[in-house]
Amino acid sequence: MSDLKTDEKMKYTVKINSTLLDAVMMAYHGVSRQKAKQILVHSVFSANGERIDKHPNTEILAGTLLEIIPAETNKEKKVLPTKKDAAVIYYEDEYLLAGLKPAGILSCGSWDDKTNNNYHKFLENYLAERDEKKLRLWVIHRLDREVEGLILFAKSEEIQELVKENWQSVTKKYLALTEKKPDPPTGVIESWIKDTSSQKVISYKKEVEGSKFAHTDYSFIRQEGRYFLVEAELKTGRKNQIRVHFAQIGCPITGDRKYGADGTFRRQVRLAAYKMEFNHPVKGNVVSLNYRPSDRFFRPSEKKDENYKII
Repeated sequence: MSDLKTDEKMKYTVKINSTLLDAVMMAYHGVSRQKAKQILVHSVFSANGERIDKHPNTEILAGTLLEIIPAETNKEKKVLPTKKDAAVIYYEDEYLLAGLKPAGILSCGSWDDKTNNNYHKFLENYLAERDEKKLRLWVIHRLDREVEGLILFAKSEEIQELVKENWQSVTKKYLALTEKKPDPPTGVIESWIKDTSSQKVISYKKEVEGSKFAHTDYSFIRQEGRYFLVEAELKTGRKNQIRVHFAQIGCPITGDRKYGADGTFRRQVRLAAYKMEFNHPVKGNVVSLNYRPSDRFFRPSEKKDENYKII
């Protein structure tokens, strides 16, 4: 056991259904439970290429390719603001801040994430450098790692609670570039969706144990080359909701291999949170934010993988 290296990247195919903690113990050939917990704290984990929550009890299915990246290996990728790579802020006052999250970075870290490799910490670091003082931001909602667009933070816990209490009244619209044109071109998608231990969300026509109701409105906008631009509006906010709903109607979002899109090349998922509108929790005025993705969003690579992931 003395020759065992836990400071290098590790890939391990899980043999039996287990918890993440047990899978780590198996990957490192029977390290102690205490040592496995230390590895959990100081590493980043992915299952079949998707970042996962590193809680000890996270379920891992047999056959899953587990990748373990120690924090030391990942150190050079710390998210730090620079003059060249400053944060893009769409709205800010003494109560709220709305930023533009790029695709390829987590919205925020998990409860035990020590790496700070997420957009939430990036913004806090940026504000500390800009204002020369530490400022904490409170998370109001999240965007999937693969999704770009507008994301809102509060500058106090009180404001966070006020906005969350009225979150259902907030207008949240997305642009999706799909592989097929939806039929009918305008419609409503309703289902019961459930997260699984494989980190993939499943959609059901009827309620099943552990599922949550999901409602998405959509409207076809125009054709973009061989793709189709569709607006989606969230009426509920479930994990991967728009992605699984478009897959459900046979219109996977371009680049979304997880939900049935063409996998010839690795490409950014073409889903952007482009419009947000809400009543200010303190001032009472309507705040309306709009973001237009770059031309690259509408022109997916047809010849090679896209290098878009930040972390």
